[in-house]
Amino acid sequence: MSNDNIHDRGMKKWYGFLMPEHVAETKQMWIDSQKIIMPIFDEDRILEFEQLIRYAKDYNLYVDLSLFDDGFERKLLCCIKSIDQLKKEIKVITEEGIEFVRFDKILNVTVID
Repeated sequence: MSNDNIHDRGMKKWYGFLMPEHVAETKQMWIDSQKIIMPIFDEDRILEFEQLIRYAKDYNLYVDLSLFDDGFERKLLCCIKSIDQLKKEIKVITEEGIEFVRFDKILNVTVID
């Protein structure tokens, strides 16, 4: 039997169909697969973050913060305005305005000289 005798009809009669519920569930599955888990940092790493933030505030330098935002990483270029140890958050100034960032949402800190 030769492959020359096989005639594929293609998609002439039946078309692929997904119900809207299936499309929504597939999109949600893809979004969920892209999420990250919040890492647990040791005390040395947390101390390093605090020192970098304090240094940037003292010398009025820009900071590139990586933040944990509902399973995703969000980058924030900002300038540190104040540090509130009681509320455990920092007040930053971005291009959009003033924003408050909690310490436990910080993934990484990079000071831009």
